[in-house]
Amino acid sequence: MLKDSKFSSHLLHLSQLQTVNHKTLDEYRERLTTFEDSLWFGKPDPISAIECARRGWKCRGNDTIECVNCHAELTAILPSILKIDEYRNVVENTARALVESHRQYCVWKFMIIPESTVQLNEIYSNETINRFLNEAEEFLTRIQSIEIVGQMNSFEIHPTDFDLLASSHLNDPRLLSAFKIVIFCWKFKDSTLTCEKCCRVVPISFVHLKFDPITSHRSWCPILKTNQWKHRLEQIESILHRKSRQKLNEFSSSTKSEQTDDILKEIVSTQELFHELISSKEYYRSCVQNNFNDDTSATDIEQLKTKSIST
Repeated sequence: MLKDSKFSSHLLHLSQLQTVNHKTLDEYRERLTTFEDSLWFGKPDPISAIECARRGWKCRGNDTIECVNCHAELTAILPSILKIDEYRNVVENTARALVESHRQYCVWKFMIIPESTVQLNEIYSNETINRFLNEAEEFLTRIQSIEIVGQMNSFEIHPTDFDLLASSHLNDPRLLSAFKIVIFCWKFKDSTLTCEKCCRVVPISFVHLKFDPITSHRSWCPILKTNQWKHRLEQIESILHRKSRQKLNEFSSSTKSEQTDDILKEIVSTQELFHELISSKEYYRSCVQNNFNDDTSATDIEQLKTKSIST
């Protein structure tokens, strides 16, 4: 038997060679759908339903799984979590058994669904948000009303936050409610909502949909793992707010430019007026000097002053 480190690298190498197509993904989701919270309850991440389905196992009953290819069986009954060492040993042994319990020539002894299939995609651009809006928009003609409940109620989104100019439903509150649903990996199909990550299927009515897009996931869903749903909201808010800041900066720049132009115009007009005033004074002074000849002598001026004082 290979040691853990070599075995892990061997699996990683094989997973990189494996081609994941639509058929492979559909089969993976079919296996994952067999796991119910009540049947595979309280299993930690190393032996979660997702890890089992990635390695070819489906749930057959309480704490019991079966390989879809070689039909090997595996039971995982965990002791009390208070018995720390015993609990840890059982989890580690079960995690190894997810690989080693397959029959000798079973393909799942060497294959694994890549982790990228399980992980949430990061949201980096406004294009992704527009795609979510497009998905939400497709179902507005069939859903008469949508009521979002739970923690998503406090997450406010306004039509002005989006840059989807082609949309004709931005003022429809149902669009924003549907958007809050699809960002958490829910897909509308027929009369159900299905999570792409945990494969939870929720029957819905298209007359009135009352839905919690967070707690409706399976307990092992990546959306709930380490509060990934909060991280996703932060990414969306960052993109929307960054876009708003860009628009604000553009507006401020244009406003400043207009204000600068107005100020320059005022300065130029003031300078022109000043030059006109100076020119008119100089012209007036030249006219006065040319037309007024003062022939009075200094002696006559003194006599006039003495006469005015004596009187």
